[in-house]
Amino acid sequence: IEKVRRLETRRLESGPTMKSSSRTSALLTVAMAAVALAAVCRTPSAGCSDGGAMLSPHMHHNIAILPSDVYPGYGIKQFASDNKYAYFRLLETGFSQFFAVLKDGLLMTTTDLGLLVKRPVNLVVLEESPNATFTHNMQLFVLEKREMLRFAGDAAYPDGKVSENKPAGTRVRGVPVLHAFGEGVAGLPIRYAIVDGNDDGAFALKTAENIIAGNITNKSYYRGVHLVTKRPLDREQRPSYDLIVQAADGSGIDKAYATVHVDVLDENDNSPVFEQALYKINVDGFALGIDNGTVGPGRYSAVGRVSASDADGDRVAYRLSAPSAAVVVVPQTGELLVSDDVLRSREYFECQLTVDAHDLREPSRVAERPATVWIQYNFVVLDDDVLMQDFGAYDDGADHRVYKRRVTRAVRPTKRIEFTETDGEQEGRSVFPLEKETEKETFKIRDENPWVTVEPNGAVRVKKKWDYEELGPEKTIDFWVTITNAGVGGAISKMLKHANG
Repeated sequence: IEKVRRLETRRLESGPTMKSSSRTSALLTVAMAAVALAAVCRTPSAGCSDGGAMLSPHMHHNIAILPSDVYPGYGIKQFASDNKYAYFRLLETGFSQFFAVLKDGLLMTTTDLGLLVKRPVNLVVLEESPNATFTHNMQLFVLEKREMLRFAGDAAYPDGKVSENKPAGTRVRGVPVLHAFGEGVAGLPIRYAIVDGNDDGAFALKTAENIIAGNITNKSYYRGVHLVTKRPLDREQRPSYDLIVQAADGSGIDKAYATVHVDVLDENDNSPVFEQALYKINVDGFALGIDNGTVGPGRYSAVGRVSASDADGDRVAYRLSAPSAAVVVVPQTGELLVSDDVLRSREYFECQLTVDAHDLREPSRVAERPATVWIQYNFVVLDDDVLMQDFGAYDDGADHRVYKRRVTRAVRPTKRIEFTETDGEQEGRSVFPLEKETEKETFKIRDENPWVTVEPNGAVRVKKKWDYEELGPEKTIDFWVTITNAGVGGAISKMLKHANG
């Protein structure tokens, strides 16, 4: 650098000749015509930064590759300064007839560069301001276009596709062999690498010899690399990638870049998942009267809803695991609707259902854990024992009126207790007591049961010796108990006893 400065100082002290002054004026005329040109350098991005290794606090080292057929006025580099009073000039290094620097820092060509092919060109740009002077080193390499490293076409591959969950080494479809042509500055070997977009290490490069690595070195101009997966991908975590693949010559100076877009294709690898494992639904608005008649919400009224989601984004449909006479489920929405049987019978004070969910794809996936639905109908009972009828004369115009006193009865949850066959061997044995909520409560079995009886104090006793083989396929003893609280109406509770052999 000092040598270059001394040469420049001697040139200035000797004074410019008329010829050199005219030449400088002509060069500046050409340069001024190209002021609006953008600075261009061979990097992945459109802009050119003042990057590179910093050799000293006041000098920056830059490298650029130029094709030999660039036109005069071609912008090579736009130098920038933090000082608004700074101006730039090119020091003499033997190449002044080919290049010029405007005062605002634009480095450009001024003539044909054919004479500089394969010759190292070193330029020094001086940045001067009232308080400081900086020197920028610029190294240029001029190559024939056919010798510059380049990928085929426009080096953009937007249609890459690979399915999720595929094993490592799966080739990305829609991306051809990535092959850089040209010798560059130093020739072989050509080194390929993914330099951007692969932050999670999802992709690698593969040679014809089936070598898979993040960086590949090829010692032949006739071989490229394939883009492959480095691990199984998950579309739900990341649906697409934008990668930049670099090819560099043996010196690492000349480089070419290819952009690759990869979409991760969805596979049906997720089953629907219910928002809740257990749905508890209480339904009000029902009334029971004489002859088991029921008044309440209309047929197929909605009493609740189950919901499941699919991580693949698929639509979900619902169905009951087993048919139910009490409830139907709407496949498209998961709504639970009251069936006719509930409106006609007293047997469905409480019901438990299992609902499955499956996605609408082929092949379909079913929820690994179905949802359990517990529905309790809260009835207001029209008590048969307090019906009062007032019959008038049976002649014409007579009125027939029925007066009904409403008695509210709650339905307590079903009690489920497991026993063995030996627990019921002794007739009259008390197997378990019913819990009282108040001291005034009394109990009575609603319907006769061959296996058990219920005493007023709540003691459940063996009525007949239990026989496991006679209990039926479900091996249960089911019975309803009416609970009366003196002077306050009553409640109904269902007992379900499992007998194990």
